[in-house]
Amino acid sequence: MTFSLRTRLTFWYVGVLAVILLGYGTSIYFYFSAKLLSEIDGGLLRQVQRIEASLNAVAQGFEIPHERTDRLTLAPDLVELIDPEGRVADSAAEGEDQVVPINPDTLRRAAQTPGPVMEILTTRDGKRMRVATWRSFGEDGKLDCYIRAGYLLSDLKAAQERMLTALGGALLIALGLAGYGGWLLAGRALRPVDRVTAAARAITATNLKERVDVPPSSDELSRLAQTFNEMISRLDEAFDRERRFTDEVSHELRTPLAVLRSEIEITLHRDRSPEEYRAAMRRLLDEILKLGNLVEDLLMLARSDTGHLTLERQELRLDQLGEEMTDFVRPLAEERAIALEFSPSPVPLLVVGDPRRLRQLTLNLLGNALKFTPSGGRVQVHVSAENGDAALFVEDSGRGIPAADLPHVLDRFFRRKQEGEDGSSGLGLGLAISKWIAEAHGGRIEIRSEVGKGTRVTVRLPRYRA
Repeated sequence: MTFSLRTRLTFWYVGVLAVILLGYGTSIYFYFSAKLLSEIDGGLLRQVQRIEASLNAVAQGFEIPHERTDRLTLAPDLVELIDPEGRVADSAAEGEDQVVPINPDTLRRAAQTPGPVMEILTTRDGKRMRVATWRSFGEDGKLDCYIRAGYLLSDLKAAQERMLTALGGALLIALGLAGYGGWLLAGRALRPVDRVTAAARAITATNLKERVDVPPSSDELSRLAQTFNEMISRLDEAFDRERRFTDEVSHELRTPLAVLRSEIEITLHRDRSPEEYRAAMRRLLDEILKLGNLVEDLLMLARSDTGHLTLERQELRLDQLGEEMTDFVRPLAEERAIALEFSPSPVPLLVVGDPRRLRQLTLNLLGNALKFTPSGGRVQVHVSAENGDAALFVEDSGRGIPAADLPHVLDRFFRRKQEGEDGSSGLGLGLAISKWIAEAHGGRIEIRSEVGKGTRVTVRLPRYRA
């Protein structure tokens, strides 16, 4: 059987309170029981002392004194005088059934103890009696007799029962009120959780705009509501990225596949010359390479998200890698009539990283710079040491990036929509992949741009000193 959180909280609250009250009530019960027994012992002691004083004052016989004092005075139910041999010399009791047996060991202890010997004995009729045994010495200093005074504990038992009844009743009332109050308080405290639950039930993959009202207080439930809203916002962003991903990938895959299909259909429509077949095959190969690059980029991002993409780290020189990749894209720059310059570092710049991924990062940055720089423009590449880092700079004189786009250019699937673009801006994964590569190497990417003046991209990696 499963109970609700509200019920469990109430049970826990009532259970803890019950343990506390039970311990407190038990302490009170035993304290007052001991206190009452102590008062009875004190009263019996005063009685035997008064009897001894009467015996010393009156040589013959004795009588039970009935005078009152400001202290507790008990009328004993049993008074006995016992001679030194242990025989009852005189006795006064309410009845014959209230006589208790004489224990020789008790008499010996009483003779050797300066105070009375207190014990609980059972009368002939089965009642419990508190008995004080006191020794009395004569004028010659010898033991004259023993004095015993007893008091039935029926009143003490009745008082203990009344105390248990009162404490039990108070405990039940307190627990009942505590349970009711705890139930109300738990319901009020968990009301925001119910709102979060209701909001969570209303949220689906197509409805991620629902949010929970955050309580004005800054307590745990308020933080729970805030965290829940932040989680839903992240889910909303993730689903948006997934939808954009699906739309963009579908579009990017549809275009080359359509080109491939149409090219093949046209080629097969009639017989062609070997040159025409070779030209068609080259076009098909270009589209296949585009598809391969797209699939490779998508697989790389997917593996990086799941942590399944590992880097093969080794020592390498960033200045040499930058020069190598600059020479690699130089034919493309010459084809587009763009001046491509490389400025080497005055000192070797060692880093530890994956050569393949760092080449991919540099190639992405150079490709973007050449793509968005018009003919007659300039792209400059240089490396240097700055603040303990190895920095790679790629600067172009292209159209620049609008200020509104700068915070998003490193996001996945983000495309710059600028007037005059030829529609070949790609899927928007190049800079996102470059950002991941830099961060996986403990570095970062910085972008500064101004519309009409160009863009400067800086990659900073931790410099390695052998």
